[in-house]
Parts: sequence; structure tokens; C-alpha cells
Amino acid sequence: MEKTPTSTGSGPFRAVLLVGAISEYGFGQFVVRELIKSKHSFSRIGVYLDWNRDNAAKTPVLDRLKQAGIEVVHGKGFESPDPFTGFDCIMSFLGNHGLHLQSSLIDSAIAAGVRHIYPSEYGADILVGQNWTQRYYVEKVRTRRHLEERGKDLPELGWTYVLFGRLTEWAVLSHFGFDNRGARAQIYGTPDGKQSLINATDAAAYIVKTLLDPLSLTDTRRTYRFSESSPTYATLFRTLKIVTGREYHVEYLDVEAAQLEEQAAKQSGDVDAELSASHKLIQGRQGTLLPLPWDNERFPSVTPTSLQDSLIAAFDSAKLRKAYGLELLEDAAA
Repeated sequence: MEKTPTSTGSGPFRAVLLVGAISEYGFGQFVVRELIKSKHSFSRIGVYLDWNRDNAAKTPVLDRLKQAGIEVVHGKGFESPDPFTGFDCIMSFLGNHGLHLQSSLIDSAIAAGVRHIYPSEYGADILVGQNWTQRYYVEKVRTRRHLEERGKDLPELGWTYVLFGRLTEWAVLSHFGFDNRGARAQIYGTPDGKQSLINATDAAAYIVKTLLDPLSLTDTRRTYRFSESSPTYATLFRTLKIVTGREYHVEYLDVEAAQLEEQAAKQSGDVDAELSASHKLIQGRQGTLLPLPWDNERFPSVTPTSLQDSLIAAFDSAKLRKAYGLELLEDAAA
């Protein structure tokens, strides 16, 4: 039996629960930090802790969140609606290996009375080009279809897609062909290939602005697009040289050859490699180039940091340097 809807379907959100936002390296943590800055605008801000998972390493993060006034909501998986009761908006930050659970999350949230969902998108527009049919976006397509199906019987059910292109800090990971330790890269595409980039902090600030952007009774299914710029690969590597003081040796590969990498990974059963290859194909086809117009001007209080300054901050971050493999370089130099 479904509970009475928590919200009326109009106005700003007051009680927000973030799912999949406890990982210290995940994008959800950036959003939590921005929400803390605006917590006076909400009656409840919660993060979901899944007892079915090993959470031992998350204790420091949870302690910091509790000290900041963030509620930690417990549950086992997404089968029960009970943890979601009392919230008017659920935000999903589930990663690639958790996206298949979003339909269950949505159903339990609806049963709890939630009537607005932010699914885990926060990247490319999957309606662009051939994105809809790519392996990397299979679960996001299923989630969108599930929302639309549930929305047929629940006209008050709303959702928000927030699209950025790519997050700058993530764009130079080894997963996408970068070897920052060796100052090398293998890129499916050409020097003129473009992608839209914005750093994670600025992206999170825009997400919070959308939460505070009042819903209307006739506008409960929304799409926002935000980014900072759409540099070519040539510009990106010139900027990396300025930031790191090292010139990257870049090998540009035939875009469609990424399909062979994807097929080989699928045959070997390596899901991460399969997703990586799929994303490289999307990149090469400029699938992460965010269509205009963007919605930046709707929230002028957010001024996105430039590509160069974003990369300077990223390469100065101890956590990101580790993710980039650069702590090994420092150890060798010591």
C-alpha cells in the first residue's frame, strides 16, 4: 500500500535524501558538501546507508556528516519503502555497478510517498547522437523508461535530469585512456574532438540550485544542462602541459575501433573494461558534448571555474593525485 505523497508537487523541496552519496571519492559527496552550505533551506537532509554493504571504511565520512547535521538513514537494499518515508525528493548517486537497482529504488520511494526523483545521470545527454543505444548508458535508459512507465499512472510523479557533459576531474582518469604518471594518453578520436567539462564542485552547486528552484504544477519533469566550456582534446592537452609542466604524448586512435575493445572486454567478462571501451566510443563520437542552450544563466550566483584552474586544483588534491597514479611518481622521486 502506497503512503500519502509527501509533497504537493509544487514549490521547492524541503526534505531530501541522497542515495549512494557516502563514498568519499564519489560525486555525491560534493553535492552533500554544497547542501550543507544551504541546509537552512531544508527541513531534512539525509544520506542513505545500506546495511547490506560493507560500510566499515565509511565511518569517518558518516561521523563528519552527522556533525554537520546530516541525517543518516539506515536500510537493507531498496526493497522496503520505510527508509524513504517523510522525504519529498530522492536523489540517486549510484555508480555504474549500482544503476541496475534504480528501478527498485524508485518503486520503494514511490510507495513511501516520494513524488520526485533525481536519477543518477549527471553526465552526458543520453538523447544525443547514438548515446541511447550505447552499452555505457543501458541502465540509464532503463531507468528513464521505468520513470516514464510509472509516471503514466502517477501524473504527480516528477523527475529532474541534471546534465553536465563530463566532470573535469574524472575526464583525465586512466579509465578514459590517460596515463598521468607517464604523461601519455590513448584517445579514440582526433585533436579537434570536443567534450563539455565542468568541475565537480561547480556541478554540485548547480544541482543544489535546481533543488531550490520551485516546481510548478505543470513543470515537474525537468531537464537542466550546465557546463563550463567545451574544449577540444588539443586544448585539453595544452592546458595539461601548463598545469603539470609536462607535455603529454597522445596517440589518437580510430574512433570506431573502440567497438573492438568493447567486444573483447565483453567476451572476457570484464565489465569495467567493457564500460570503459563503450565510453571511449561515446567520447570519440562527441557524445559528451552537451547541447546548447545551457542553463547557467538561470543561476548567476554560480560562476564555473575555468578548465585550467579546475585542473590546477585537481592536480593539487592529494586524493585525486592518488587516483591519477601520481603518488607512485612522487614515491619514485623521493
